[in-house]
This record gives sequence, structure tokens and C-alpha cells, in this order.
Amino acid sequence: MSFFRSETMAYYQIIVPKESAWEVFNQMGKLSMVQVVDMSPDEPHVNRPFYQYIRRADEVISKLNVLETEMLKYKIKNLKCSDYQQFLERMSLYTKDINQSEDKWFDLIESTLDEKYTQLIEQIQNLEQISVRKNTLFEHKAVLLKSKEVLGPTYFTKGRNVAINPQIGGIPDQQKVVQPLYNLNYLVGVVDRLEANRFKRMVFRASKGNAWIVLSDIEYSRIDASLESGNLDSDKSASKNLEKQRTVFLIVYTGGGQDFLRAKLNKICDSFNCAKFVLPEEPQLLVQKTLELDRSLDECDNLLRLTAGKIKELLLEYAQIQPQLKISLLEMSKLLMVKEKALYTNLNYLYQKERIYIGFFWAPKHFEGELHHMLHQLSVQQSNVSVGQIIELEPPEKVLTPTYFKINEFNYVFQEIVNTYGIPRYKEVNPGMFAVMFFPFMFGIMFGDIAHGGVLFVLSFLLVKNADSLRKLPDFAGLIQVRYLFLLMGLCALYCGLIYNDFMSLTWNLFGSCFENVENSEETVYIKGCTYPIGFDPKWFIASNELNFFNSFKMKFAIIYGVSQMIFGILLKGVNTIYFKDYLSFVCEFLPQMIFMCITFGYMAIMIILKWGQSWEGRTDQAPSIINSMINIPLQGGSTDGKPLFHLETQESLQQSILFWSFLCIPWMLIPKPIIEVIQHYTGKKHENKPSKALEPKDESKEALLPMQQSSKSINQSALAEELRMQLIQKEKEKEIRRKQLEEQRLKEQAGDDVKPQDQPQQLLPKQQEQSGGHGHGHGHEEFDIGELAVHQIIETIEFVLGSISNTASYLRLWALSLAHGQLAKVFFEKCIGAGIIDGNVIILVIGWPIFLHCTIGVLMCMDLMECFLHALRLQWVEFQSKFYKADGIKFMPFSFKEVLTNQPKDQ
Repeated sequence: MSFFRSETMAYYQIIVPKESAWEVFNQMGKLSMVQVVDMSPDEPHVNRPFYQYIRRADEVISKLNVLETEMLKYKIKNLKCSDYQQFLERMSLYTKDINQSEDKWFDLIESTLDEKYTQLIEQIQNLEQISVRKNTLFEHKAVLLKSKEVLGPTYFTKGRNVAINPQIGGIPDQQKVVQPLYNLNYLVGVVDRLEANRFKRMVFRASKGNAWIVLSDIEYSRIDASLESGNLDSDKSASKNLEKQRTVFLIVYTGGGQDFLRAKLNKICDSFNCAKFVLPEEPQLLVQKTLELDRSLDECDNLLRLTAGKIKELLLEYAQIQPQLKISLLEMSKLLMVKEKALYTNLNYLYQKERIYIGFFWAPKHFEGELHHMLHQLSVQQSNVSVGQIIELEPPEKVLTPTYFKINEFNYVFQEIVNTYGIPRYKEVNPGMFAVMFFPFMFGIMFGDIAHGGVLFVLSFLLVKNADSLRKLPDFAGLIQVRYLFLLMGLCALYCGLIYNDFMSLTWNLFGSCFENVENSEETVYIKGCTYPIGFDPKWFIASNELNFFNSFKMKFAIIYGVSQMIFGILLKGVNTIYFKDYLSFVCEFLPQMIFMCITFGYMAIMIILKWGQSWEGRTDQAPSIINSMINIPLQGGSTDGKPLFHLETQESLQQSILFWSFLCIPWMLIPKPIIEVIQHYTGKKHENKPSKALEPKDESKEALLPMQQSSKSINQSALAEELRMQLIQKEKEKEIRRKQLEEQRLKEQAGDDVKPQDQPQQLLPKQQEQSGGHGHGHGHEEFDIGELAVHQIIETIEFVLGSISNTASYLRLWALSLAHGQLAKVFFEKCIGAGIIDGNVIILVIGWPIFLHCTIGVLMCMDLMECFLHALRLQWVEFQSKFYKADGIKFMPFSFKEVLTNQPKDQ
């Protein structure tokens, strides 16, 4: 039952020569069942032996991402991998077919990519430079044409250029042409289209209205066509990116040598990053300049096409499909580099001694055979090289054992619900197993409706049936993972809807009724011996006390279910204490908690059932109030006020016993356990000198999984490994000694400061501190504090007693949300289409049906579904799991190539 309790884990030591370290870890990464322990977690990554390999891998992955981005721009298909486990298997076969070692792929990919990447970057830079030049030429031509269009053919003899440092072409400073009857100065260029209006206002203010400015947007049709012919990214197309579009401006003003205005206008142009140009002095020069610009634009078009073609040629090399792998060369290279990075990251966790590496890892105990087989296969393939050895050791005292469960597609989502709250402690009862049953059913109680539950069930069933095809669609990837959860939620909601006999606020009369109408009366009488087959009789839905009846039933059912679930949670706590042989907690926590819960709220649930099982017809005034009966137990010593549920004396005597035992359970939970723990800790001092077996072989009679080959080189390596292991053991012992010395020093300082008589009992503390950490259960304590222990037990006791009341009340949310769901459905039906159906009004039906569907889908199938989900999550986490679940474990994180490849960033 690996899902009921976590898998048994073992702690291993691996000793591997440098020559075979890559091969051993390559196979371990493929097995995906080994969690390597970091030997030096505080050491910077820069100081580790394989840091350079990781850095190189990151650089290669970054370059491959650039190639992938360029492929998207040029709309080149990059065939991705859909099954990473299959990729790893095919890659191994492919490597064998071409007679190449797997560890050579790193250098091969890196060397090949460096050359191609350099060429690609050069071509991309050339493309950008050509594009910038073409834009400049096109803007220059647009300026010439727009200026001639605005000024007419006479502008050649009527002005002088006042541009300082023009973009293209230049003229001598203060160049003058034939002077007209009046002085006309001009300044032409282009400005960003988004800044055009602000630019115009600035010119107007600077010239105080004495300058005439004309703006005209540039038509980019030709340049767009040339860019598209080069298959460039559409985002670079000027017409599709408003920020890149520009506007021609022409500033004309009269006057003589107004140098201050000339300088001011040029400063404005520079601040707006304007490109300024020079107008030809004669019509012939305009024609020549236009033709020259056309020729330059044609050259740029050709260069763009050639450069874009060269880039595509380079990218197509990496887009080639690898027949054996059925993915592109780029995808293959990227996956291999991600794999190499993960491998070297785990190699960095090892400790190096000369030419061998030593490390530790966790693995499931049942996986030992696979490790043996893996090392045996490597030793056969590499007969001339030692592959190392693996030895099972006792784990360190302060190290938590990781928790591992066998997860499949069905129970994955339920385990994730539990893990979100906290990881189960090693070998603790796993709440995920019971979440499969409890969570969907609690949701169904709140969401119970035949129609709504049926729709959710059908949609989830379609997800389950078409999971393989929908998995490939990104929009459905998240839904596919939770499909079984929704399927069970829909099934439970459908079942509870059948029990409630509720179909969108309507009732089904499938089996008739066990009530018959009384003639000339609105009353009904029960047909003796009649039992409705399933759910509620439809007559209840037209009864005058319908709401009171359903309120009473759902409220009491919520109490019965909640108490039953909490008692079951306490029972699981007892199972945990027995499994961990924590008999002190079993006697001082489990037994009083179980007794307290059963004789108080369990008794209340039994009273509800007994009251349901009796007929109170004709004697309703004698029916006892269960709430009053429970209140009278502590306030009136168990008195029933003359309204017993069964025999008067028996019930009152029983309730007096309940009062006595419930009060007895509180000191039972509070006092014995901390006292016994203090005594155990004090008497346990006699055994404090027992040597620690941490990092010692677990079974000295058991040989290593695979000894090193008996050569002189292997013997030397074994000796180095043994020496290194002894050094690690010595370091652990030195750490423990230093810790005890610091603790003793701290206690002496405390004793020196606190010498008052009332503090004399604290003299026992140093002796207890010497045993700190010696009595843990895998979750050791650094120090033993009597005060902290007492406070902790007081909090635990108060939390349980008060929590029993608050948690029971919290289960009433099952009743409240179920009632709210039913009433919302009833209101939507009656207000939208109910009146139209009764009156036969077609107009109301036509208008009301869309409103009814939108309200049902939006409010009930979306908002209320989420609300019921969250409340079921709360009950699962707090009310149920808190009774037995510690949630302080650590998750088993195996070194797995498949997981690394699956979880790699997909930001492209």
C-alpha cells in the first residue's frame, strides 16, 4: 500500500572513479529514482569542480534560444519533442548506431554551434544595418517628394537651407542661393509620428508663430513589400508598428540672418531625434537625386533578400528533422544540453578526493535491485574501467528522510491537494488516499443537483475519453491533469442531486409518492408501509414546511458527516502512533481524544439518528431538542427536562457519565505526557554515551552492491574512498562535540545569571540538555525545554477541545452551501422562465431563456462551483487533516532527466 504510506527509503553511499562518473550519473538520471544529497550546501557554485561545464551549458542553451526566436520570426517550423522518456531511449539507440559515446555530444554541439551562431549574429547585424540605411533612404526620398508637392516648382530659388548637421548630404554653412524679393528659410526632415503634434506645438512656441510648419505622414507601402519579400519579422514592418512610423515636416519662415531662431529650431529637432535632410538647389538635381535614391533602394532590397536568405539557410540547418529521433536538430541539441546541465549539477554535489568522487543519495529500498543491475551493465560495457560501488548506510541523525509515493494520472491531483497544504512526514498515513473519497463527496453535498452535476460529469468524461488528443493543445493541458477530480466531483454532485431529487429546482416524480391527498383538504396522509426507493419524496417539494424540512435534514446530515470524518481522522492518528511505536502519544493523546470526541459529538450524532428513527406523530410536543439536550449535559448535569429520547433514567445516567468522562479527558491529555517525557529524558541520560552509527554500513555482513574490480588501481581507489568516509564520520562527530560544548557553555552562562532560589529547579536542565536530540523520531530536537514542552501540551489540549466545537460547527458549511445552491437555482428558474411556462407566454420564454442560461452557467456552474470547491478544500485541510496530519516532511526530488526536460522553461 505505497499510497497509504510512503515508500521505504534507504540511504546509500556512492564511490565512483572520475573516469566513469559521467556514465554512472547518466544512467542514474535515466532511472529517475535517486535523490543525490548535496555534500557542501554552503559552498558557492563557483568553487565546485563542474561549475565551468554548467556555465558552458547555459551559454549553449542561451544561443539555442536565440536560434529558436529567429525561427519564429522567419516562420520556420521547429519540431518539438512530445515524449521525453521516448527521446532518452531513442537517443541512446541513435548514439550506439553512429558508434559515438554519449558524453561526446556536449563538445560536439558546442563546437558546431559556436561557428554557426557567429555567422548568424553577423548576418542579423548586417540585416539591421541594411534595414536602417533603407529606412533612411526612403525617408529622404519622401522628404524630397513632399517638399516639392507643398512648395511647388519655384522653391528652388526662394530660400536657403538652415539645417545644421543634416542626415544626408551637406552644404556650406550659410549657403545662399539667388536672393528673392523676400528671404525664405526652410528646415526639412522626419519626426516620429507619435511625436508629430507635440513637435508642431514646440516649433510654434519657439518661433512665436512666425514659422510655417507642414506635416505629412510617410506612405510605407513600398518598404513594407520589400521587407515582406525578405521574409522579415512582421513586427519590424514599419506599417504594422506605429512607433516606427515617421512623418515628414517642413518648416518655412521669413527673415534675414536670424541665427538665434535657426539654432533654436535645430535644437528642437535634435531633442525629438529628428532626421534632417537637404533639398537640392535645382530641378535637375532633384531628378538626379530621386533616381540615385531609387537605385540605392533597389540595392538595399537585393541585399535584404540575400541576407535574409542566408539567415534562413543557417536556421534551416537546425530545423532539419532527425529521422531516428523525429525532432529537429535544434530541439535535440537543446534537450541534450539541458540534460548535461542537470547531470553536472548533480555531480557537483559530490566530494572529490584525488581521482574519485564520493557522495550520498536517497533511493526507494525496493529499487536496490535496479541499481545493482545498472552498475553491472556498466561494468560489462566498460570492462577496462572501474564503475565504482554503492553501499547502504545508516542515515545521519538530524537528516529527515524524504517522502515518496507512487503517483499515477488518477491520484496525482489528489496528492497535489495534500502537498499544497504540506508534504506528509516519512511513513505517515497519507491523506491523499482519503482525499480521493472525501473531497469529491463533500463537494457533491454542497453542489448536489442532477442537472449541474450531470453537466460537470459529462464534460469531465469527455476530457477523460479524449485526454490523449487534448493533451497536445496548450489550452487544455491544465484541465487534463485534473480531469479525474472533476469526474468524481460531477459524479458525487449527480448522486447527491438524486438524493435531494433536485433538477435545477425542479423535482422528478419517477416512483410516485408515499403520500396521498385528502379530499377537500390541502393535507396529505402517509401511506403505511410505503418507502420511497431513492431520495426525497416529491410531495415534500410542495409542502408548506418544505424549507424547514430540508433545512433540518441538511443541517443534521452535515453534523453526522463531519463528526464521522473527524472521528476517522483521530483513528488515523492512533494508527500512526502504533506504527511509529509512540505508545506514549497513543495512551496520552489518542485515547482521550477518541473518547472525548465519541462521547460528546459522537453521542450527538447518535441522538440525531435515533430521533430520525422514531415517529413523533401525535406527540410532537414530547420530541426532545437535541441542542438543548447537549447544553444541559454540562449546565444541568445531564438532565433531559422531562423529554428523553429513550428511557429517562438510562439517558440521564448516561449523560452524567458523559459529563464525567469528558471532563476527565482534558487533564488526561494535558498532564501525563509532559511529565512522562521529562522523566524519560532525565533517566535516558544513562544511555547518552552510545556511539552514533550515522554513516556506518547498515549491515556489515552485506557486501556492496557491486565491488570495484580487483586491480591495483581499484584497490587504491577503495582505500581512498574508505579514508574519505572515515574523515566524514570524524567531521560529524566533531560537529556533535562542538554543539554539546556550545550548549554546555550557554547553560553555564544561564546558571551564572539566574542564582535566585526559585530558579534552583533549573539545575536539572544541563543534564537534560546533554541528551538533546537523542530521543527524536527522525525529527530531532536541538534542546529540551520543560517550559516549552508544557506550553506546547497546553496549546495542543486547548486547540483540540475548542477545535472539536469549532470544527463541528464548520461542517455546517455543507448545509449552508447546499441550501444556497438550491435556492439560487430556484430563484433563477422562477424569475427567468417560470412565469412564462405557467402563463404560456412565448415572449417571456424567448427573453428569459438566454438570461436563465447565462445565470446558470455564470453563477452556478462557475462561481458557485468554485465556492464549493474552496469550502471542500478548507474542510479537507483543516477539519479532517489536522486530527492526524503533521505535514512537516520533505518531498523526494529524484535526479531525473525526464522531469528536468519536462519542467524546462518554455518561454519561447
